[in-house]
Amino acid sequence: MTTNGLMLPRLLPPLVDAGLSHLNVSLDSLHDFKFEIITRRKGHSRVRKGIDLALELGMPSVKVNCVVMKGFNDDELCDFVELTRHNNIDVRFIEYMPFGGNKWSEGRFMSYAEMVSTIRERFPDIAEIQDGDNETSKPWQVPGFAGRVGFITSMSNHFCGSCNRLRLTADGNLKVCLFGNSEVNLVELLRSGVSEDELLDVVGAAVSRKKAQHAGMTNLSKMENRPMILIGG
Repeated sequence: MTTNGLMLPRLLPPLVDAGLSHLNVSLDSLHDFKFEIITRRKGHSRVRKGIDLALELGMPSVKVNCVVMKGFNDDELCDFVELTRHNNIDVRFIEYMPFGGNKWSEGRFMSYAEMVSTIRERFPDIAEIQDGDNETSKPWQVPGFAGRVGFITSMSNHFCGSCNRLRLTADGNLKVCLFGNSEVNLVELLRSGVSEDELLDVVGAAVSRKKAQHAGMTNLSKMENRPMILIGG
């Protein structure tokens, strides 16, 4: 489950009892005031309590997703890494990406290489570790730390060639690429009574049209696409 984490202190125990095992929490700052600036609401302490609760409940996969923006939260990179010292948690640093409604500015962009360089000033022995096939995150770890960090490098070092992700939006549209603005309306097909084989043919055709790579940071910033909040995590 991907969540902003605000309701976790109340809802997580019954969700875990129902079988929830994997949790992704969006958290772009460890400071109250920055949290309120970016989310436009209070609740930072509730999100942190929710993450702590997930660890206490022994969830096998707890990930914290942080979109890094130069001049806003890049000074917190090492503090996020510090979260992995004693906690079996996966902090994933996401390169700032151009989407509708996120006030994209190339001046805010911080590359994977810049992040690693900044972190190495405090943790010089951090090293890249082996990742699995089709992973979107490049995993690193400080030796002796319980958790690890990862970098989602969609802009500076894309992984389009190994990406096997599909996204189904809440209104029933299929996106074969997060950055593509083409969608296939599956909900209307289902309502029309198509068979499972016909539906698979449509999905297969959409996947076969997937481009070799996305258009690149400069071109993406000029393309219309849904805001992430309307795509889903």
